[in-house]
Amino acid sequence: MSEKKLAVFDIDGTIAVHGAIPDSIIAGLETLQAKGYLTTVSTGRSYVRAQEALGDNFDKVVSSNSLIIVEHGSKIVDREGHVVYADYLKSNELDHIVDFSRVNKDMIRLIWFGSPDPMGRIQVWCKYPEDIEKEIAKRGHYAEIFHCSFEELRTRLDAFPISNVSAKLEAFVSVENLKLRFTRSEIDIFFQDSMMEYLRNIADKSAAVLYLEKHHNIAVENMLIAGNAINDVDMLNLGAGKRILVGVGPNTEVVMGYLIRPEEVIRVESPEDLGNYLQRLEA
Repeated sequence: MSEKKLAVFDIDGTIAVHGAIPDSIIAGLETLQAKGYLTTVSTGRSYVRAQEALGDNFDKVVSSNSLIIVEHGSKIVDREGHVVYADYLKSNELDHIVDFSRVNKDMIRLIWFGSPDPMGRIQVWCKYPEDIEKEIAKRGHYAEIFHCSFEELRTRLDAFPISNVSAKLEAFVSVENLKLRFTRSEIDIFFQDSMMEYLRNIADKSAAVLYLEKHHNIAVENMLIAGNAINDVDMLNLGAGKRILVGVGPNTEVVMGYLIRPEEVIRVESPEDLGNYLQRLEA
């Protein structure tokens, strides 16, 4: 493979703080791009919500010819959001997701999922009908907000292929950086950022990064990969030339415990510190 280089970044908690990207990150990305790196993101967000998170910085973060990893690696899209690769949930897996959500409804407030159409509206189910107006005010510009029974929700899940289902947890539920595996089907659940994420267990960010390796003809050892949470572990465990874990505190130490060869992992405390590190990078 050629000596081109690629830098892959998680968004939330890695290059963004509460939805804001520090100036040091933008400067760091400019430094990488000047050194010949392609830069892109690998996020648990859908394409629409990744666009929302990156905002006016989208073109500064994602190089003009880079693919984008979304929905925890279950989907890869181009810069316009068109699906290049996806691992869609099977019918029986959707059954299990709805069953699990129904049984655990006391800890779930919202459930959302998106279509393969980059212009399609994200579907957001509210457990409480009284939440609909609030969610419309918050997400109505890109989402269809509704309330229905779990039976009708299961029907809605059949409207188009789905690679990831997300559930917003109630405020009183505190579970972070935990990964569970279903035994009746090939589904994993990630708990992070007050969310519960369902996806097939053969889909993860590492598999998506390996797809980018072939697509861009850039060997993993010529990559820089940065993340901060449990859904970043798989890609951080690849043999990248530089593996960076962002964050401090107990949750970060949990993630550290999942990493292979942790002594080789570069530690930075915050997105701002990551940006400063990138600006100092020699190669």
